[in-house]
Amino acid sequence: GPVHDGPVHDGPVHPGQRRHAVHPLQTTCSPASNNLFTRFKQPADSEQVNSQFQGPLAVRPVFLHSPRRIESLMFLLVIALMTHDLIQRTHRQNLPADAPDKARRTTTLTLLAAFKNYTILIQRTRHGRTISPTRLNPRQQEILRRLELPTPAQLLSRLLPRPPD
Repeated sequence: GPVHDGPVHDGPVHPGQRRHAVHPLQTTCSPASNNLFTRFKQPADSEQVNSQFQGPLAVRPVFLHSPRRIESLMFLLVIALMTHDLIQRTHRQNLPADAPDKARRTTTLTLLAAFKNYTILIQRTRHGRTISPTRLNPRQQEILRRLELPTPAQLLSRLLPRPPD
């Protein structure tokens, strides 16, 4: 369905003319919080705004003036959420039948955290750049295996040309 039902005005805003825009608000609260946007738009200094939204509620304003841009942003958010869910689901489905409950509750954030310190080395040589993946630890190897994903070395060897000898 349409995201914005009001007119969209392109062009400059003249003095005294009011300009309306559509402002989606990314949040972790339920859609029932109808006054969230109103509270966010209230004039207040930064300390007051920050204190209103501290705690489990994560809010980040995104100001877009075009319904097409809003639809694009929402599409990207859907893709990101689907990818997030797919990582967790694939990992859990590929666990052995006798895996402990703790392993069955592993979240995407936990899986991604295992790669927090992973490094790919990029060196400049006389022939250009050389990209070298570092070794994966056993946990990282197991995660990639369960996700049915190639290792960085396998992926880079398929995508990049061989360096000259």
